[in-house]
Amino acid sequence: MLFGGDRQFRQFMVLSLFTLFNFSLIAVRLHYLNFDFTTIQSSEDLILLRGTATFLFLLWNLFLAWIPYWISLAVAPFYERTKSLTFIGSILFVWLLFLPNAPYILTDLLHLRDRAPIPYWYDLMLLISFAWTGLLLGLTSLYEVHLFLTKQFSKTIGWVGIFTAITLSGLGVYIGRFLRWNSWDILTQPIQLFTDLIEILLHPYSFYGSGSIIVFAAFFFLSYLTFFNFSKR
Repeated sequence: MLFGGDRQFRQFMVLSLFTLFNFSLIAVRLHYLNFDFTTIQSSEDLILLRGTATFLFLLWNLFLAWIPYWISLAVAPFYERTKSLTFIGSILFVWLLFLPNAPYILTDLLHLRDRAPIPYWYDLMLLISFAWTGLLLGLTSLYEVHLFLTKQFSKTIGWVGIFTAITLSGLGVYIGRFLRWNSWDILTQPIQLFTDLIEILLHPYSFYGSGSIIVFAAFFFLSYLTFFNFSKR
């Protein structure tokens, strides 16, 4: 069973409700624009429309934000079955690659502008709703991994692991939003990605680069502290 208890199931239901609400906001928006849904015949058609004013790219970004959440739920059950630190380490590595996709949706607020005939307030609420759902998925994912690390090792390792993941997520959001890299590029284009990372290290005082990484990571960390303390029994 994937859900380890009532808490995980309740969290899943809330996250699912938010996701359904987000899909509904997109559907209403497209209906208001008289969008021809028959033009979408395959996943390739959706990809072609991602960069347009339809906001369909938000659905893809939200899908990516769900991936680290699902992985985090699987960590503890897999460890109970295998007792293999190597295997769990591999799973956590994949989790870490996809984790930045959750807070990344916050940066989609950059797309907010007046897009008549859609009311400005509607697009504002749509973007906020997607950003909030993505952030919740990231925080819940962090919480599950934090509980696992604390239970299997120690509180210190738990907090060190979470702080490291959040810091790397800040880096991931930056290279995703501004350098336009994806999570899987570390496997498909590692040399080019490594070159860009070196550029960041060579200019550590760049407000645009290092500054944004610090701000993203700090916000994510403070959000997690809030989530963690509100989740404690």
